[in-house]
This record gives sequence, C-alpha cells and structure tokens, in this order.
Amino acid sequence: MARVPITATAVPDTGLNITDASFATLGVGANNGVSFPYDSNNRIILKNDTGGAATFTVKVPTPTIYSNVGVTVPDMTVSVANGKTYEFKAVSLNVGRQSDGSIYIDCNVGGKVLVTN
Repeated sequence: MARVPITATAVPDTGLNITDASFATLGVGANNGVSFPYDSNNRIILKNDTGGAATFTVKVPTPTIYSNVGVTVPDMTVSVANGKTYEFKAVSLNVGRQSDGSIYIDCNVGGKVLVTN
C-alpha cells in the first residue's frame, strides 16, 4: 500500500463534532500512511482505537546542508494509547514539510488521522 493523500475537513462556524468526523485509517508501516498539504492554520487529530498502543510518525526531511555532513534529522513520533485521541497545531509540523509542500504521517498500526481547517 502506498501513502494516501487526504484533504482537510472544513470546520463550520457552528463547530464540528469530532466523534462523528470521518478519520482516515493509515496503512500499517513506513510509507503507508497519509499526506496532506501543509497549512499552518490546520489542526491534526490522531486517534487510536486499535486495541493496543500506537506510534504515529511525522516524517521530517533532512536538509541537504545537514545530510552533506552526515547529519540526519530524526522523525517526530507521537505515542497514542489505545482509546485516546491526540491533537496538535500544524504549525508545529513546519519542520516536517516535504519538498512537495506536504506533511507525511505514518503509523505502526492502523491508527487514524483527521486534518481540520
């Protein structure tokens, strides 16, 4: 399975019931997650209802200036316990912006993600 592009869910002025929102289920393992265009106004919501622990990985590219001298920037990982939901602002993912302008998120299990704007 390959990385799947997703689009942000618009949050109307009246709000959004997160429990009724449509989350994208990530494929298991590296490069089988989702991608979405970076927008500093977005919120990212990670949900784990898999029955066990989940580790979500936000892929962080290493700038050439670092890789030229053998330095690798580690990916950002977020652990989400079973039955829990984790939210953060996309602006914190600016370092994870890929060359195509997208953010890539993978998961070690079939975790779920929702991007809102």
